[in-house]
Amino acid sequence: MKKWYIAAWILFMQLSSDAQKITFSEYSKKETRDIYFEILGKFDSSFIVYKNIRQKHMLTRYDNNMNIVEDIPLNFVPERTFNIDFITYRDFYYLIYQYQKNNIVYCKAMKMDLKGKQMDEPVQLDTTKISVLADNKIYSTTFSEDKQKILVYKRQLRDQNFTLVTKMYNASLELLDSTRQNTRFNDEKEIYSDIAVSNNGNYLFAKETKRWARKDTASELEIYLHKTGQSEPYRSYKLSLGKKLIEEIVIKTDNLNSNYVINAFYYGQRKGSIEGLFTSFIDMNGERSVKAKFNVFTDSLRYAINSDDQAKYAFDNLIIRNTIMKKTGGFIIAAEDFYTESLFNNAWNRQYYYNALPYVNSYDYYLYNPYYYGYRPYISGRQESTRYYYNDMVVLSIDSALDLEWNRVIHKKQYDVENDNFLSFFNLNAGGEVHFLFLENDKQKQVISDHAVSPGGEVKRYKTVKSTDVAYGFMPRFAKQTGARQIIIPCVYLGYILFAKIDF
Repeated sequence: MKKWYIAAWILFMQLSSDAQKITFSEYSKKETRDIYFEILGKFDSSFIVYKNIRQKHMLTRYDNNMNIVEDIPLNFVPERTFNIDFITYRDFYYLIYQYQKNNIVYCKAMKMDLKGKQMDEPVQLDTTKISVLADNKIYSTTFSEDKQKILVYKRQLRDQNFTLVTKMYNASLELLDSTRQNTRFNDEKEIYSDIAVSNNGNYLFAKETKRWARKDTASELEIYLHKTGQSEPYRSYKLSLGKKLIEEIVIKTDNLNSNYVINAFYYGQRKGSIEGLFTSFIDMNGERSVKAKFNVFTDSLRYAINSDDQAKYAFDNLIIRNTIMKKTGGFIIAAEDFYTESLFNNAWNRQYYYNALPYVNSYDYYLYNPYYYGYRPYISGRQESTRYYYNDMVVLSIDSALDLEWNRVIHKKQYDVENDNFLSFFNLNAGGEVHFLFLENDKQKQVISDHAVSPGGEVKRYKTVKSTDVAYGFMPRFAKQTGARQIIIPCVYLGYILFAKIDF
């Protein structure tokens, strides 16, 4: 009897540990699929979501049971606002917004309390005078991991001259540092990355230079580091690539080990196939020597992704989605096999991804993004038809010596036409393991598959997350982690947008 009781208790604990609880929010018939939204997170006992419904800006507060507490209109946001960013803290958050009035572009910040109420008057961060036909999407906002340093920067291209202006603020929006740099720019061959800010206020960005034309891979890589408060504008580093070529670098800050981490997939030759991963460590203070390494991918990884006669091209569609730092100085990369096909005049063009940008909305203000990964509202009447493919996920572990420790492949096959909001994956960081949440198949969008990878590379498959109603369609990649084992995930129900809380 005692043994039976112990066995039953162990079974109950195992079942309980794998259980998930889903709590769906209410929905409004005004909130159809053509809205924009951003999940800000959990504040006190409320969850807050920003919504833009036909240029009407608002915040919605949900209680712990996902009941709507109130809708808060953001009446101070001007009509011609075309971008809004949020920086959230424990007791408040900033709403940073950009708008145009006549030929002036304004960038301002508003401090909001936990209930979405204005705490101060708006703070003007910067203004820019533009010509009538100029692109007004010139400002970007980024911040350090501890959110104590906020960088607002603008990039303008005019007559092959590139201007970069940066302004660094602290968490009280006091100006700490500003720079301005003008340089010649060849938009056919040069690409600037986004800017990464460290906790000490220094920041770094990169310039890739292509040897031939716009759609080729880069043959040169130059890094620019600025130390806040220093008179020297930038310290530059040219990283040697030898005869190798790289594409789409991703920068991550490692504040614990005082490094900027740069990653990119590399090619052995022009118009060749991806051969491996290029990684570099740049000291945040510019004092230690630069470390860099090329890690070649093995044939076993190649065939784990693609076992047919096209295995030679198995890595060519990989996109780095996430970089997760380890305390030891290494990191884990989550990459995804992604490409698009586009139908023009009844002919599929498989190279569309490399020759043109997919549909982007007015909030895609980064000048040099190669593709759009955000929420796509439903838009009818398009001239072309685009099919999106999001397939296998590749997980790579790199140690502090830049050596490839292990690799794993989590298999999935996803595609959709005109809309990719239900595709791709979300990473939930549970401390001891990283979860990969994605829709298991195209026909049952209410089923979320849950695979977890441990620091040692062990892959564990957990019980799938299911809704009791097949009418719900989850959008995993737009989820927000709000607790150690909790996320808020957007859903579509009968054509309306709502949000669900999932406790794992």
